[in-house]
Amino acid sequence: MPPYIETVDRLLAIGTIGLQIAVVVILLSLLFMRSRDNAVLIFFNKYGFYFGFVVALSSMALSLFYSEVVGYAACELCIIQRYFIYPQVLIFGILIWWKEKKQLINLSGLVAFFGMFVSIYHIYIENGGASDLACSNYVEGSITCAARYVFQFGYITVPVMALTAQVFILLLILNHKYMVKGNSQVKLSQ
Repeated sequence: MPPYIETVDRLLAIGTIGLQIAVVVILLSLLFMRSRDNAVLIFFNKYGFYFGFVVALSSMALSLFYSEVVGYAACELCIIQRYFIYPQVLIFGILIWWKEKKQLINLSGLVAFFGMFVSIYHIYIENGGASDLACSNYVEGSITCAARYVFQFGYITVPVMALTAQVFILLLILNHKYMVKGNSQVKLSQ
């Protein structure tokens, strides 16, 4: 393994923690400080599609970096998680230019929602949970879903990174829907 991989892993883990902090801030704002005047919600509504695009593009690029450059074999669940994150790049790319695509916003939320559950299941298997998937049982020379190619700060693994990205994207979508709903009601009453 090249010596720079440890540095890349550490930087990704720090980025994941930063994204987790953003998740907590958005979630707390949506749950306890819900107001259309909330500066946090306004900020993430204004720049949410850009953040979603960057997170999805980074997730896609880094998954390809780990599998194609570093040589980490992608297990069944890693491949399925890619099915849920790769389309987000296209969806958010379109949303940046055409913000009035309600169907795409709903699709992005749905894709993130299901991708979240795949990541949770992968974390379960990675931590010793049983599964009927072929990749959960290690056989010499096979690819296993339980392998931890990245393990930083005692909890950050590739599935944790994927879960963080999916939850962040889902919260961006929920925040956008909340803020747009309020603006449309204000416009109707005027």
